[in-house]
Amino acid sequence: MAVQAAAFAFDENASLDDNLSEFGNYIGQMDAALGANLRKQISPLLEGTYKVEEVWDQLFEICAGPPNEDNDTSEVEAAAARANAAAAQPLAVPLPPVTGWLLEGVSIEGFRGVNNEGHPLELKLQPAKVSSISAVNGVGKTSVYDAVRYAITGKLPWLDELPAAERNKDYYQNRFHSTGQSTIKLRLVAEPGGEKCAITVTRDTQGLRSVAATAPWDASAILTALNREFVFLDGPTFQKFIDAAPLVRGRTFSGLLGLSAYSDLRQAFAGLVNTRAFNNHFSVAAHAQNKTRDERTAGELSAAIAKDYEVLVGGAIGELNATVAKEKCQDALAQIAPLKPFCEGKAFIAIDIDACIEAIKDAEGGPKRERLSTCIRERGDLARVNHEAPTAERAAQLTRLAAEREDTLARTAGDLMLQLYQAGSKVVETEQWEDPHLCPLCDGTGTHSLPDHIASKLSNFEALDKAAMALATEWSESGWTELLQLEFAMEPTVEKRLLAARHSRAAAGSITKAEAEALVEHLAALRTKAGEIDAQLAAEQVQLEKELPQSSVEVTKKVETARRLQNSWTKLEQSRNAIAEEAARDACVERVRDFLVDASKAFATAEAGMSKARLAAVEPVFKDYFKKMSFYGVEPAISKKTDREELRIGLTQFYGLTNVSPQALLSESFRNAFAISLYLAAASLYGGLPKFVVLDDVTSSFDAGHQHFLVELIRTTFARPGNSTGPQVILLSHDTMLEKLFNKHSGSGTWWHQRLEGSPQIAVLPQAGAVNKVRDRTISMLQAGQVDSAKEGVRQYLEYRLSDLISKLRIPVPVDIAFNDDKQLSSEFLKSIEAAVKLHKTANSLELDAAQQAGLNTNMVTIVGNFLSHWGTGQAVAFSGPSLLGVMQAIDDYCDCFTFEPAPGAARIYYKSLSQRQ
Repeated sequence: MAVQAAAFAFDENASLDDNLSEFGNYIGQMDAALGANLRKQISPLLEGTYKVEEVWDQLFEICAGPPNEDNDTSEVEAAAARANAAAAQPLAVPLPPVTGWLLEGVSIEGFRGVNNEGHPLELKLQPAKVSSISAVNGVGKTSVYDAVRYAITGKLPWLDELPAAERNKDYYQNRFHSTGQSTIKLRLVAEPGGEKCAITVTRDTQGLRSVAATAPWDASAILTALNREFVFLDGPTFQKFIDAAPLVRGRTFSGLLGLSAYSDLRQAFAGLVNTRAFNNHFSVAAHAQNKTRDERTAGELSAAIAKDYEVLVGGAIGELNATVAKEKCQDALAQIAPLKPFCEGKAFIAIDIDACIEAIKDAEGGPKRERLSTCIRERGDLARVNHEAPTAERAAQLTRLAAEREDTLARTAGDLMLQLYQAGSKVVETEQWEDPHLCPLCDGTGTHSLPDHIASKLSNFEALDKAAMALATEWSESGWTELLQLEFAMEPTVEKRLLAARHSRAAAGSITKAEAEALVEHLAALRTKAGEIDAQLAAEQVQLEKELPQSSVEVTKKVETARRLQNSWTKLEQSRNAIAEEAARDACVERVRDFLVDASKAFATAEAGMSKARLAAVEPVFKDYFKKMSFYGVEPAISKKTDREELRIGLTQFYGLTNVSPQALLSESFRNAFAISLYLAAASLYGGLPKFVVLDDVTSSFDAGHQHFLVELIRTTFARPGNSTGPQVILLSHDTMLEKLFNKHSGSGTWWHQRLEGSPQIAVLPQAGAVNKVRDRTISMLQAGQVDSAKEGVRQYLEYRLSDLISKLRIPVPVDIAFNDDKQLSSEFLKSIEAAVKLHKTANSLELDAAQQAGLNTNMVTIVGNFLSHWGTGQAVAFSGPSLLGVMQAIDDYCDCFTFEPAPGAARIYYKSLSQRQ
């Protein structure tokens, strides 16, 4: 049975498995049998593969079953046997110890915006450096982020949560890939030994995902270990963090602290101790009513036995136990001479009363004596079924409760709406549903809080449930159910038996006020009729007693009294057995409930304690990170109440104001800085096995200055190599200004930067050699006549070569071109180059010879006339393959005009500028 156990706490520095093992030991101390079973359920609870009802039923069966003193011993022996069997097996080669995983490369084909059919996108990353990847919008940068996320987590929530009309599983795959299959490969490096592991994740045309790893690694185990909330961070994620409800924010934060498993278990335990669901499953109210009814019946039978005992024996039953009382009743009957042969040697309950009646009939004879016996028996039967309960006051109470339920019902909309509200409540309470104003049915956004609205509606149903339960309890406890036999005896017409017709609905608490009033009137009519019949029988009995000898009357009375006593003692035993069964069942239910409540409370307290400890460790780092992002005058704060999951956020300082709301006062960039500082602080302290963080467009809401501060925070404080124990950071961005900062850091030896080029239709390629691959693929498609697919490649190739030319020759361009994100301004590039050439020629400082100058004009005409004039004006005239092949050649020839041979026969190189060779 349950015992009082000492307070339980998790070890902050222990692994999840070790902490759960200790928790298993703790609940075993609370209740050995139940603890052993629930300990086996922890894994399904954690994985979400359990059914609440099955957990409850298993625990109840343990309580209701016979005690097994050898449970613990047998489990220990079984564990020892398993250990011995394992020891007898040859040991497999042990895996090297791993304290973390770094990401040194990603290969992608056929996923989202990355086609690359037959030639996967290969990204090489530097575990010891900050890695950045840039691309213009629409090239495939976010597809890289999504690919790594899908490989590790197995899903893309933003895609799965689209409205049904817009959601399609096919959008995981690249729509231009001929096979419709996606393949993602992660190349990992283990710490501390540097072992390599390649994990390949595929998704087929049916949406089925499979994973495999190079031997001896377990792909699923590694991916599970890498699946942590902080590993993937994009703009929308931390932007929503501030606006999320405290409970949702707290559960997200638990994931950041490495406590998501604890949070999931806490929620699972909370489901196990849901009072309403628990009581409904075990029909607590119905069984309580049964027990009350049996207790009332037992009381009535005891009173009837005491009364009849005095009639038969001639004295009060007093404190006699049932055995002695029955012996005295047997002796009283045996003293009547005609009955002695039928009583000797028999227990009182075994005496055949009908045989006794026949004996009296034979001894004294006469139909009048037989009729007297019948009258006495029928009056006794009538008294037995005509219970005093319910009283007039309780009958009125039934009507009042039925009226209250009817009023409450009017405030609801029926069972279908109840099911809708219950389903809606489950949806909006999930962690994924972060907008409290968004309706899950119509995707519309209102001005009021949907969770509060649903809670208000459900509260009406809860009130209805309470009213119905009160009505059902009144029906059972006041004695209405015992009157069914009276109605059966008094009303021969089945259709007119209102008690029988309304019984099931009344027991469920669903009768109306009018039906209750009708039942009260019907009961009064039944009792009136029963009274009339009893009066008739009484009058007949009195007349027969006058006509028969007194001895015959008394003997008849005593024999019929003995019959009632036999029936009453039999039914009393049945009622007491039923009461004992209900009490035993109640004890089992109570034991299960108390055990689960105590276990849930212990787990929640331990989880909250560990979360609080980790929060205390994160907070100073979080504040330091926020400060380093140069938001002066603002000091953030975070807090959690004991035994609660909600995470509260605040501002202890805001330009002189204290303890104010960040949601109300902070601008978007400040709010995002608040969240990203918290994310990075948690990741720096509680990373676990994933030693890398992938950041996608986390700087988009910051101005240029604060972008710089964030990058410097990552480079110098948070990430490797600036922080030797920090995580590897992979930063994805489409920001042109930020790319210039990435390029600047690339020469420091601590930064690795790559640029992506391409399109979803053809291929996405890293900058190293990407332009040549784009050129080769474009030429190949033009030669094959695939002009529509190739024209995008022509544009990308032209833009890249001109942009590269401007950078190499240091050609000045207008500010709007320099800071343009998309760089789809090839004609502007050409104008800038042409203007710079004319300027240097006028100044007599141009290094290009006459042939090169002439080549510029010739090739520019080809580029503009055959491509840009059509592309820029959007003319409907189709491009031709040969003309675009000429454009591709003209692009190369145009750029070659800015090169020279540093020595005879040497490879040509670009001029240092338009006025300098080198």
